[in-house]
Amino acid sequence: MKITNILAKIMIVSAILLPNLVSAADHVIKAGARAFETPILYVAEGDNVQFSNMNSHNSASVEGLIPEGATAWAGAMGENVAPKLEKAGIYSYVCVPHIGFGMVGVIVVGDVSAEDIAAYKQKAIDTLEGPFRRLLGKINKIKPTI
Repeated sequence: MKITNILAKIMIVSAILLPNLVSAADHVIKAGARAFETPILYVAEGDNVQFSNMNSHNSASVEGLIPEGATAWAGAMGENVAPKLEKAGIYSYVCVPHIGFGMVGVIVVGDVSAEDIAAYKQKAIDTLEGPFRRLLGKINKIKPTI
């Protein structure tokens, strides 16, 4: 009976701590000459994303096109940023000086349905102006994960 209690306690503690022991995956979005390599990235909630090779580039989230309540980011030129993507959903980003070349991208965090994508696309159509409309090409290529 004592062993059963000990095993039960070990199982309870393991169940509580196990999610914290599973490490998040690391993803890198590398800046090329005029485009981000991996312009559409699918990650699980809790994964880490880092922008690298940002020598003459930056990475900035697009206002209104990140999940509600999510933290926006705007890296300085040459800064390798690692934004905190703590909310599930779709995050659009750009390299501000090279947006005219189409240096834009999308990060999908967690699962998204076809309906989620359609609503996001409509929001983008309604709000994006000028060179930011280049994001629509990437948004059109997002695939549902559920």
